[in-house]
Amino acid sequence: MAYSKVGIFNMALNHLSITAPISTNSIDKDSRAIILNNFYETARDEVLKAFDWGFANAYKDLTLSTDKSPNPEYPYVYDCPNDCIAARAIIDTIKGEEKKFEVHANSLGEKSFLAQIECARLRYTKRIEKENLFEPEFAITLSYYLAALVGETITGQQKKAESCMQKYEWKLRKAKQLNAQEGAAEDEDNSQYYDVR
Repeated sequence: MAYSKVGIFNMALNHLSITAPISTNSIDKDSRAIILNNFYETARDEVLKAFDWGFANAYKDLTLSTDKSPNPEYPYVYDCPNDCIAARAIIDTIKGEEKKFEVHANSLGEKSFLAQIECARLRYTKRIEKENLFEPEFAITLSYYLAALVGETITGQQKKAESCMQKYEWKLRKAKQLNAQEGAAEDEDNSQYYDVR
């Protein structure tokens, strides 16, 4: 199923017991849509950052920065990709091993990574802006988080917002379980199989 911003807004409203939907034509005029839209991008990025979502997983060979490392333990400084929401691992491309790293902000506030290796690849969660690329568990989790953020403003009831926050946290745990099941199979070891003929 392809998701849309309006669809996610309407799920959030449903979580708040509001059944009157927002239409695509009224998204710029409907006061509820305006409130939801004010929080949408930040909420989306926060939910992406909250977990190592498989559908938002990306790899990129890092570029050495011209900045000097402030930490002698990590002499190499790498620029952060523009679409990086959260760094998950730095991989030594020569040895194929994950290595320790440190997140750093330069004097301009730009994010970079400090590492001990000269050839580095980043595994990270990337910013996904097209809703049609969202997976079901992400879309529903985001809709609960949005409802929690705007619930009191839209309904005037703090309890509804709090209930949505609890459901958001539950859906996030559930999404982690579902995501962990993907790609979890072990490589087959042929030495464990015997010909019994």
